[in-house]
Amino acid sequence: MYQSTIIVTSDIDSLEKLFMPEDKQLNRATYTITKNKKQLMFDIKAEDATALKTAFNTITKVLMVWEKTKTITEKA
Repeated sequence: MYQSTIIVTSDIDSLEKLFMPEDKQLNRATYTITKNKKQLMFDIKAEDATALKTAFNTITKVLMVWEKTKTITEKA
């Protein structure tokens, strides 16, 4: 079993809403989202390293799109 945590500390309310419709059950991995006042935590559990990488990439791809979109809208 592999585990990893991603912690985000900015714009956590928007990100929580963004991840609500996402499927948190992947083939051999799952992740949960926990929010407190200052951070959003993504706790990943995977059966093997490949599944861990897949879950990690799934989360980070959404974060990258959100970050780019946020940058574009701030410039507009």
